[in-house]
Amino acid sequence: MPEQWPTPEQAYANAPSILSEIDWMARPLTATPCLTLLDREYYLRKAAVLDRIALADPDDDTTTDAHAAAAFLLDMDPPAAICDPRHYVRQQYTHTRTHR
Repeated sequence: MPEQWPTPEQAYANAPSILSEIDWMARPLTATPCLTLLDREYYLRKAAVLDRIALADPDDDTTTDAHAAAAFLLDMDPPAAICDPRHYVRQQYTHTRTHR
């Protein structure tokens, strides 16, 4: 059976606002030395918010940023799935939000 990927609408239905997520992402950056890896939740939420921004304006340059952030998360998670990185972010974001 093929993997079921949530749509963006399903994945982000109950997500905090984009501004709230950007604020959340900025907090650890002020107290963390440069080049320090943060936890997986940080990279997942960053990839998700960039995906949401890119979805809002597909012609903007943020689609490249969204793809790069999603690919980084995919590389962090062993074993890496073979799929579209942004679909993976949506799946993982949905899973994380429903299993809290």
